[in-house]
Order: sequence, then C-alpha cells, then structure tokens
Amino acid sequence: MRDAKECLVVYCRFPSGNERNRTRPDGTTLKKITAFDLPVPAGKRFDYLTIDDDDQYLISAHLAAGQTYVIDLRANRVVAVVTDTPGVEGVEYVPELKKFYTSNAHDDTIGVVDLKLMKVIKKLKTESKPDGSTYAAPFHKLYVSDERGKAEAIVDVQKDEIVGT
Repeated sequence: MRDAKECLVVYCRFPSGNERNRTRPDGTTLKKITAFDLPVPAGKRFDYLTIDDDDQYLISAHLAAGQTYVIDLRANRVVAVVTDTPGVEGVEYVPELKKFYTSNAHDDTIGVVDLKLMKVIKKLKTESKPDGSTYAAPFHKLYVSDERGKAEAIVDVQKDEIVGT
C-alpha cells in the first residue's frame, strides 16, 4: 500500500466436481484476477461485499471509513464513492429496484442508496448497530440484524419503511 490508498485484490475460485480436484497444479485454490488501488484512507477495515450482476458492479462496505464503493468489475475502477454511510457494515442489493441498502453501525440506520443516483436517498432508524442483512425477493422484504439491539429490522423495500422488528 502506498500514499493513503488501499488495494482491492480480486480472486476467483476454481470450480470442480469433487474435493480432490479443488486445487490447481501449483497447490492453490484461488487465482488472482486483478488488483487496483482504491481512493480510501489507509488501514481502515472493509466489511461486506455484494454484486449487482446486471451492471457488473461490486458494492463494497468500507466500515471504518464510513463510505461505500461502487466498483465497475468490467473496468476495474471505482465509479462512485457513496458517503453518508457511517460505520457501514452490511450491504444488500435489490436488483428489481436498482437500490442497495447499507447497515450503518455508527448512527444506527439503514441507508437506502439509489444506484442510478449513486447516493443515499433515505435513512431508516434501527435499534442498535445494524449489521448483516439479507433480501427476500418474493416478499420484497429486507431483513437486517441489529447486533446490539438483539432485534431484526424488517424493511418493505417497495416503501422503504421499517414494517416490523
């Protein structure tokens, strides 16, 4: 690492039909695909990642820096730095709405990010320290674990409202 930049390294796992064939001839199971610098504060921890398969974006939560990166996987470059995601831990993409949701531990909110605008358009207040999340597409619900609040926030993604805990 150099000059207050972090480096993203992308690896690919080799698929195989059985356990014995999961390693490459050189003994490794992963192959380095690419590496490139990110414009970020050095030494700050990353957390969750998710992929927008339609646009080929990698969405990366940079926890300690309080920002989220949208990375174009075809060009291997950052296309947006989404701020106002303090202490971002979890990220979850909702393909049919072209939005992603961030779990912001430092202000106890769920950020709603419009992927077309590449910015936070709404924040939803949660219990305490939202963390991991998962999207249930058939129900249009996002489930977010509030680690310290020992609760689950249920978000109706069509209304961008918390509908239950």
